[in-house]
Amino acid sequence: MFTFRPTIGYCAMKGYLQYFISFLFVMLIYGIHMLPVSDSMLNENNTKLSHVFLASQIRYHQEFAPFARRPLTSLLIEGSSGIFGITLGESFVLVNLLLLFYSGLLVYKISLKLNATRGQALFNQVFYFFTFSILFAFFPPVFSYDEPLQYCLIMLGILALIREKWLHYVLLFLLAIIARESSLFLIPGLAIIFSGFSLKSKNMWSFSIKRKLLLLLVPLPLYFIYLGIFLWATGIWKETSEVAANRLSCYFQNFGTYASTVESIVSFFLVLGPSLYFLYMGNKNKIYSAMEKKYVQAFLLALVINTPIVMVAALSRESRLFALPLIFLWPLAGQLFGKELALLKRLNLYLNCFKDWRYSVLLLVLSLISYAVAYRLYIPSFPSKDNFFNEYLFVMLLIMSVHFLFVNFLKRTMGASR
Repeated sequence: MFTFRPTIGYCAMKGYLQYFISFLFVMLIYGIHMLPVSDSMLNENNTKLSHVFLASQIRYHQEFAPFARRPLTSLLIEGSSGIFGITLGESFVLVNLLLLFYSGLLVYKISLKLNATRGQALFNQVFYFFTFSILFAFFPPVFSYDEPLQYCLIMLGILALIREKWLHYVLLFLLAIIARESSLFLIPGLAIIFSGFSLKSKNMWSFSIKRKLLLLLVPLPLYFIYLGIFLWATGIWKETSEVAANRLSCYFQNFGTYASTVESIVSFFLVLGPSLYFLYMGNKNKIYSAMEKKYVQAFLLALVINTPIVMVAALSRESRLFALPLIFLWPLAGQLFGKELALLKRLNLYLNCFKDWRYSVLLLVLSLISYAVAYRLYIPSFPSKDNFFNEYLFVMLLIMSVHFLFVNFLKRTMGASR
C-alpha cells in the first residue's frame, strides 16, 4: 500500500528551492513595477503594460549610436516577439524577467562552486534580488535594458573559468562585452582570480600564468574587431565619435548643482552602500580564505575602475551603472558577511541592547537622521511618489544603524565581562 511520506516531499521541495526563490522575486519585481502608484518603464502610472513606450525604447536602442552597437537584447526581444506572436512590450517583459530569473539561479550555482553551503547560496540569491538596481530595475532613472543579459553572460563566463573551460569563457565574455562594453572593466578582476598571478610568487611570469592572462584578454581584441565591422557596416562611426566626445559633459550633469550632487552620491550608496558597509564590518571578525581574498580584491579593483568612469562619463542617477563590481560579491555575500546580518535575527539582542536607555536614545537619533537623509536630503530626479527609492534608502540606513548599535553593544558587553 502506498504511504505518503512528507519528508520525501520536503526533500524534493528543497531541491527546487532556488527555482522558487528566483520565480518569487521575479514576480515581486514585476508586481512592484505594475502597481497603480508606480511610474515605471512597464506601466507608466497605470496597471496596464505600456506597449507604446516599451516599443519606443526598443527602437531607441536600435537607432541611437551608443546603444545600437549593443544589439543582443533587442534581437532577443524582437525574436521572441516574432516566435510567440506577442507585442514588443510583452516580449520586453518576458525576455528581461526570464533573464533575471536565470541570473538568480546563476548566483546560486556560482555560490556552490565557491564552497558556499546550500543555505549561504540561497542567501546570496536573495541578496542579489534585494540589490537596489535589481529590485527596481525598470524604474526611471534606473532604466535597465541590457543589464540582465549582461549579468547572465558574465556569470556564465565566470562559471566557465571556474570549470577551466577557457574557450567557452572567450565566447561568453565576448558576448557579454557586446551586450554592454562595460563588461571590460571586470577583466582586471578576473585576472586576479583566475590567472594565478601573484606579486609574492617567485615564478610570477611562468608560461601557465602568461597563457591564462592572454586567454583572459582574448575577448578584448575580438570585441574591437566586432565593433569596427559593426560601425563600418552600419555607417554610424560619426555619430558614435560625436557622442563619445560629449561624454565628459555628464560630469556637470552629475555634479553641476547641489541636488544633482546629492542624487549622484545617494545613487552610488543605494547600490553599493549596504555591501560596502557589511563587507567592512565583517572584515573585522573574519579571516578570508585565499579564494575569498581574490574575489574581494577583484570587487574592490572593479569598484575603483567602474565608479570614476560612471561619475565622469555617464549619468550617475542611473544607479544600475554602479552595480557591475557586485558581480564578484553576489556569490560570496553569505560567506563574507552572513554572520553580520545574522545579528539582526537575534530577538534577545534587541531586548538586551535597547533595554539600555542609551542605546534606545541612539536608535531614536539614528532613525531621525536616516529619515532626514532619505526623505529630506535625497530628492530623486523623478517624483518620489512614483517609486519606492526613499523607502528603500530609509530601510537600508535603519538596518545599518541597528547593526552598528548591536556590534557596539556586544563589544561593550564582552569588554565589561573580562
